[in-house]
Amino acid sequence: MKISEITNAQDKLDLLKSIMDNTWRSIAQPNAAPAQVTPIRQIMPAKPVVKVKPIAKIKKAPYAAPPKPLPKPKLIPQTPTQIKHQQQKSQQDYAQAVKKTFDKDMAKIPKSLQSLPTNIVSPIGGGDPEFNKKLELARKQGEQNRSNGSIPLSN
Repeated sequence: MKISEITNAQDKLDLLKSIMDNTWRSIAQPNAAPAQVTPIRQIMPAKPVVKVKPIAKIKKAPYAAPPKPLPKPKLIPQTPTQIKHQQQKSQQDYAQAVKKTFDKDMAKIPKSLQSLPTNIVSPIGGGDPEFNKKLELARKQGEQNRSNGSIPLSN
């Protein structure tokens, strides 16, 4: 028997009382043979099952019309100082973006190919001005030879 078949609240309470009494009786006599349990149908007379009628569809309330859109606000013209500040800010932002990209590119170039700072004194001919002139002349001749496509002479 399903609990949903019992529709009356009093019948449900009677069924619960019957179940509880039988449970406590079996706990009190653990060694005794199981007592004969009278079927619930004998305790409670059968009653006709009441069928539930299906609920009719609920009509939804009509929707209200959507509200009209708000009017667009009028723009206030900017003062010259506001325009100048805005231009400076955009230029600064652009300069920072360019600096970031150059920094990223410099990080990708190996150290051996990056240009050296100009304040470093060359270890070759560090203090002799005559030797520096000869070294500079040799560099210029080498560059000219490379641009002309000539091969340097080997001694």
